[in-house]
Amino acid sequence: MTEDFGPQPPNDEAAEQSVLGAMLLSEKVIPDIVSKLNGEDFYRPNHQRIFEAIVELWAGSEPVDPTTVAHKLDARGLLSRVGGGPYLHTLYSMVPTAANGAYYAGIVVGKARLRRVMELGIRLQQTAMTPASGSNDVDELLAQAGVFFRELDQPAEGGMWFSQMIEDWRAEENIPPIPTPWDGLNDRLNGGLRRGGLYSICGRPGRGKTAVALNLAAFLAERDYRVGVVSLEMSKSELTRRMLACGAGVQFSRLLRDRLDLEDERRIQEYIDSNGSMPFFCEDQPAQTVEQVIATLRANGPFDLMVVDYLQLIRGTDMKAAKHSQIAHISESLKIAAREMNAVMVAPTQLNRNGVGKDGKERAPVMSDIGEGGSIERDCDGVFLLHQEEGEDDEVNMILGKVRSGSVGNVRLRFDKHYQRVT
Repeated sequence: MTEDFGPQPPNDEAAEQSVLGAMLLSEKVIPDIVSKLNGEDFYRPNHQRIFEAIVELWAGSEPVDPTTVAHKLDARGLLSRVGGGPYLHTLYSMVPTAANGAYYAGIVVGKARLRRVMELGIRLQQTAMTPASGSNDVDELLAQAGVFFRELDQPAEGGMWFSQMIEDWRAEENIPPIPTPWDGLNDRLNGGLRRGGLYSICGRPGRGKTAVALNLAAFLAERDYRVGVVSLEMSKSELTRRMLACGAGVQFSRLLRDRLDLEDERRIQEYIDSNGSMPFFCEDQPAQTVEQVIATLRANGPFDLMVVDYLQLIRGTDMKAAKHSQIAHISESLKIAAREMNAVMVAPTQLNRNGVGKDGKERAPVMSDIGEGGSIERDCDGVFLLHQEEGEDDEVNMILGKVRSGSVGNVRLRFDKHYQRVT
């Protein structure tokens, strides 16, 4: 194979040509090649366009050969830009057998990875040398770098046969779901929250989103489940007060005013003696991107439960993108992180304010109140909508709008705001 270095980034023209030639020679090798690389892995744009045309024909169960590919490219006005029909016939004739197509694909992917490493290094250098760059720019790039290098170190495992899937399922049978403090919710969830799942606790301002999430987090940490919380709204000291109010049974207002009597101090010390070393981690740096949030959780994990409070406060990675596109990227990234880290991810979510009925009273929320283009509803395994009826300040109705491994319905909870306790 000929390798082009010098002024060019790492690439192998002959390997790219051999991949395409193998695909043109035999459709049987296309599935294996497609599972290893995509169009962006090709260094030369003409090879990328040819690859995409081949894959489109193959996916549509149409014949793949130099003539059909030429017709596909010509219909798009691209044939002359890739070298014309003669170049397709050259690719077809340059490989003696298609059997080595997957091997050539591996070479192409390797060169693509090297180019991405180079590009990332250039971006890091440019950011470091730009006087206007702030710590957030550097942190965001480092977080992206961490994700990229983990992907390089841990390539996708690929598919498996059903027999292996059964074996894996048998092994997972002994791993129970993660329970919540509320029996009614556990029943609806068929035992509890599922590892790898993304769950959204939704509510309008002041309806107990953080209280529910924090009660869940403390309940699990007190039982030696590892819990990681990224709080974008409240400081660690405010979360600590809320946890002490709930766990120690001290009025939240007394903690806020720092007016604790001897009995309060005794209760707090008793709670600390019992739970002071529980596995509970908290980060309260505001205005983080989703990459930074996930990097923080990875660096301090592993966790059984991860809480990000709250979803819409996560800063968009691409601030020029539309808001719904930013939220879609955030919710998808949180879902992927939950699966990769085999943990439960809980992301409290603010509902829009269009919740007043014709009678002037606040109506019960519905799934469409989440808004943001439907991405949160799509990516979540469970969506729990909180609602308080007028005059029932100590009652919360948790409406299960979506439950992927359970049943929808309502769960009645008691919300004691004096002690930030949800039971």
